[in-house]
Amino acid sequence: MMSKLYKLAALLGDADVNWDDNHLRVVSRLDDSDIERLQLPSAIYSPHGTTNLRPLEPRSTRQLGKIGVCAMEDKALSKSNQAIFHHLKANNNIEIILFGDDMLLNQPIEAWPTCDFLIAFHSDGFPLDKAISYTQLRSPIPCNDLLMQKLLFDRRLCLQILDLLEIRTPKRLEVNRDGGPSIDVNMAQHVYKSVGLKIESSGYGSKPQTLPAVSLINDGNTLLVNGRELHKPFVEKPVNAEDHNIYIYYPTTPLGGGGGRRLFRRIGSKCSEFDPEIAIPRCITEDGTVNSYVYEPLLAADCGQDVKAYTVGASYCLAVTRQSPAVTGIVYRNANGKEIRQVTELTREETDTAAKISVTFGQALCGFDIVRNRGKSYVIDVNGWTSVKDQPAFYGECANVLQQMMIARREQDKLYSTR
Repeated sequence: MMSKLYKLAALLGDADVNWDDNHLRVVSRLDDSDIERLQLPSAIYSPHGTTNLRPLEPRSTRQLGKIGVCAMEDKALSKSNQAIFHHLKANNNIEIILFGDDMLLNQPIEAWPTCDFLIAFHSDGFPLDKAISYTQLRSPIPCNDLLMQKLLFDRRLCLQILDLLEIRTPKRLEVNRDGGPSIDVNMAQHVYKSVGLKIESSGYGSKPQTLPAVSLINDGNTLLVNGRELHKPFVEKPVNAEDHNIYIYYPTTPLGGGGGRRLFRRIGSKCSEFDPEIAIPRCITEDGTVNSYVYEPLLAADCGQDVKAYTVGASYCLAVTRQSPAVTGIVYRNANGKEIRQVTELTREETDTAAKISVTFGQALCGFDIVRNRGKSYVIDVNGWTSVKDQPAFYGECANVLQQMMIARREQDKLYSTR
């Protein structure tokens, strides 16, 4: 137990960490200079009659109670998340309770602490089903729809939601050998009730009776799936959103070319590498397996940069650019060793997209990726709760919006309870 305390204290720097009542309490001690406030573009979106953000009320009238942070320690104790929690404590007379890995993994949900609000998000090792059972047992006011987080695990389901919202995505071909997205009846009913999407899944994850017809034509430069064509260069993504082994396939021409690029989670200063031997998609080389893939045309990012957006509710979104991993595979860093990312202003369409994604997926804080290609924006991924690195101005704005969302939700619940 003590070794874990020392580890957490090291991660938090000068934070106070102690164990009480079998769960971890964290009080961060960040200097105000570390959380300087800058004026960044903030777009207001008003779905379903909601209004713009209200000014902060005096501290004494903004008591929220207990906020439980139900997430794995390596994510919950990141510098960016601790900065957000610091602002929440500064703005409100509240207690922030971090459940901790031991509590999440080894203790029954009956032993988990009670709280008024719950911030819960998935990362490697997080017991999502257990957390869902906890919310059903204790009924805290959630900041994140945990059932909808399950939907984010399957790229096909996520893309179906984006289609429903009329959000622009790259055209795609799906090679489904697993029977489609694996969901249970309760999840399907929740998605239909939440967003009106009836999920079609043949057998809920069982192997389909009829496998897709897949081949390469035109000298290996065109993928043919059930009669539909996609020309190289194209991107191959596993349907499991947690699998980041993404491949790009390049066309072969009389002048040469061919090969492909492997994308992966950042290792040091590399996030992709060229492989001259990649030519045949895995949906063909892995014939006989249940592995399924989504195929999209490779969109050349304007200026060679992708956009990573972080939306908080329907009212605030920060976006930054980074060098596209499809270009060189090199992570460019500043003098302090941090990846270079520049704040970028969103278009009106991108702002509306951010609000739709946060509201529809039910995530108070939600990250998603954009490729801008020839003046048009395409959403290529939705990530759920995502840490925003080295953007001090974001933390205060995020806490402000979260606070007002919690207050509004509590007032709404009080209204319903009196009817």
